[in-house]
Amino acid sequence: MRLFITLSVLFLAAAIGATATSLLPPIYDPEILIDTGGDATDITTGGLSIILSPTGGGIFVFHNATGGPLSQLQLSVQFPMPTFPSGFAVDGTIAVQQPGSQQASFRSALFPDVTCSGQSSDSSSCVQMTFGLIPGPLIETGQNFVLDFDKKVNGVYTGVDAIVASGQYTGGTDTSDARVGDWPDDAQSTTVPVLATPEPGVALTLGTGLLFLGAMLRRKRTAR
Repeated sequence: MRLFITLSVLFLAAAIGATATSLLPPIYDPEILIDTGGDATDITTGGLSIILSPTGGGIFVFHNATGGPLSQLQLSVQFPMPTFPSGFAVDGTIAVQQPGSQQASFRSALFPDVTCSGQSSDSSSCVQMTFGLIPGPLIETGQNFVLDFDKKVNGVYTGVDAIVASGQYTGGTDTSDARVGDWPDDAQSTTVPVLATPEPGVALTLGTGLLFLGAMLRRKRTAR
């Protein structure tokens, strides 16, 4: 039976003093679907950087070329703003076809005034997310997966996005203007797969990156 996994991330930004007449914040929901897809781009333990569509969306098809199953997938999105709005938060959920047999594993971190590469910035900030399943793996060896940044229309997917959500997408990566989402236009995202049994060098690289971003954040707070 085809394994179908949806990873949804909801970003809620509430302004201070917002009233009942205030506009609701947008919902950001990248989805990771375990499916065949079309012309897939190989992704290794080094990860890949992608640019979302000019309209804040995009469909990306990857092939797990790490040589092993993936226990996690780390996703970071760089925002063109130095700090996040008051109340900004991230909540991740994972839905599987057979609930109860697996548990979702989600972690998130916000890094204001820091790029996703760990550089201090007065114009950018970074959101980091880590998705996984317990027990895993999240993605099998050699398996394709589709990452969809497009938004729903009135709460439902339409057109190509409905095909992606059904697990029947056979196309390739699409970053045309037709791919519309609520993410910042042309935002940069980095996807890093994590092996179920990471090699020492891979684990060290990932850990060092997270520690560096944390150090940068603490340094910014101390300087204020």
